Amino acid sequence: MDESPKRLFEELRAGSGEACSRFVRDEYAGVYGWLYRLTGRLDEAADLTQESFAAFWESLGRERPRVSPRTWLYAIARNQWRKHCRDCKPPTEDLGRIEAVAPSGWTPAEREEFTAAVAAALARLSPELREAFSLRLWHEFDYAQIGAVQGISSSLARWRCFRARQLVRQQLGAWQEVEEK
Repeated sequence: MDESPKRLFEELRAGSGEACSRFVRDEYAGVYGWLYRLTGRLDEAADLTQESFAAFWESLGRERPRVSPRTWLYAIARNQWRKHCRDCKPPTEDLGRIEAVAPSGWTPAEREEFTAAVAAALARLSPELREAFSLRLWHEFDYAQIGAVQGISSSLARWRCFRARQLVRQQLGAWQEVEEK
């Protein structure tokens, strides 16, 4: 976004229809995709995305976050997911297409197998590692932003991303290494 985070927060707080529409348009797919990777279920991801945006809008009147609106939204989405996880088992379904990390020269069958292998490796990660890895790889968050979403230091966020990559690489075995963005 071209706007400063403070200005965007003020526009969102003021109820600017244009700012609100642009924010939802810019962020909805990313939050939904992240929650889908975390849950492994389309319906749960859709519900959690809606709950996250509702909580975000509600928080605007109460909170004055020190992070960007995007980071604040992802922190809220994380809290919604964590609440949801208290009563759920880890994801067992396919976590969706992992095209971003598969080499481009592969056949569709190879890409499909690789996608399934990465999805299974992600499902085995702890929630904290899965969150950090997904934010870094698919959403291009920096370590400070990941730390803000998870409520940890940027150093710990960097370690979680490193550890998640290590574990995913170990589990992929014969597959080509997943490169850090």
